[in-house]
Amino acid sequence: MSDVNKQIDHLLPDSAAIAQLANSMAAENSGEVTHDLSSDASEPAEVSAGKPALEGMAGIPAKPAVYACFLADGTPIIAATTANLRNALKNRISNQTPAGKRINYAEIADTIRFRRVGSAFAASWWYYRTVRTLFPRRYASMLAWKPAWFVTLNPDVEFPHFTLSNKLAETPAVNVGPLLSRHKARSVVESIEDLFDLCRYYDILRQAPNGNPCAYKELGKCPAPCDGSIPMLEYRQQINAAVGFLSDSRGARTQWFDDQTQRIRQAASNQDFRLAAAHKRKLDQADKLADGKLTEVHDMDKWKYLIIQRGKTANWIAPFVAGPGWIVPLAEVQDTLGVQAIANWMKVCRQDVSTHSMVDVYPVEEVAALVTYHKYRPRDAGLYIPVDEQMGAEIIAQAIQFWLNHKGDYDMPEINSANPSAALTADQQPEVGSADQP
Repeated sequence: MSDVNKQIDHLLPDSAAIAQLANSMAAENSGEVTHDLSSDASEPAEVSAGKPALEGMAGIPAKPAVYACFLADGTPIIAATTANLRNALKNRISNQTPAGKRINYAEIADTIRFRRVGSAFAASWWYYRTVRTLFPRRYASMLAWKPAWFVTLNPDVEFPHFTLSNKLAETPAVNVGPLLSRHKARSVVESIEDLFDLCRYYDILRQAPNGNPCAYKELGKCPAPCDGSIPMLEYRQQINAAVGFLSDSRGARTQWFDDQTQRIRQAASNQDFRLAAAHKRKLDQADKLADGKLTEVHDMDKWKYLIIQRGKTANWIAPFVAGPGWIVPLAEVQDTLGVQAIANWMKVCRQDVSTHSMVDVYPVEEVAALVTYHKYRPRDAGLYIPVDEQMGAEIIAQAIQFWLNHKGDYDMPEINSANPSAALTADQQPEVGSADQP
């Protein structure tokens, strides 16, 4: 068995013959004598009394699923997600399909493989892995979600500055994200530039110390390294403080807040109330930023989420752990779960599971895009909890209970490899970009 076949057996463990499905559907609908479409016409016909078949189409779950259709030689034709697998297959192999509107897969397909899922998030995860395996050269065009955006900065370059990109920069660059759009990434950068009085015009910064300062110097919003008002070494210290605050490396935000509070006290004790007021404005600005936009960004080296979704059956929930380049589905549990079950999940969250031999690792950007799409998708009914080393099982249990009490309905977007953009509204069409100066 080829490696691809082994992977598909794992990704889509259930299978059925298209001919048997079409045959049982025809018998169920008409009550007439029908032939198995894969058999020779001279073989004895099977007679149906018009009762639903115990096998064939009746054995296909009328539930959400990820599926793929294959030719007799194993060549994949299409992969898709659906909210009702039985209805989806009936539509695809129906003889009532108007000519030119849709391919009748009963005429060309040999096998259907599928996996039941309980949520839109699970459907997207297994669909992503399926199309990546079946269509390795063009799977990216088959995804219905946008690439995520990241804010990056390389502190070792001559003139360090923030950039926006769909791609993570290589070490020693710092990468934070993922963000849903370039606009959101740009907004984060602007807020950090305002808070730390950084240079807004990279082209002018590159002329330091012989550049012509912009209006921000006159407004007191930039120390103007461009014209040599401060040396680049001192400006680098401001950049490093901004990067630390943005990524919260080693508790940098807490340290910054403590330092700023101390400056306010020192200025007040010196009766320099104007300076104390300026520091207080910075403190309030940072506090609003930390509780607002920065709740959406994480250091991508440490990016990790515990994701709670509906299970495949009522009163069950399905947990997932997502990290840089991987998602691990954990065993489904009843929604009356106790703290101990959550504590076990947290053990997995705090492990570097990407090093485990049983975990498949994918491009970090692609996994982050999938999680970000569902996290901010209005009709996604899941719970997305960023993994914090200090967060205990009791707090997570409270969050899950609140989610169980308030979770609403959700819709299952139907995506297929032939037309993935059909699952997106006009303002959600893919926005792909490369490294870009803000």
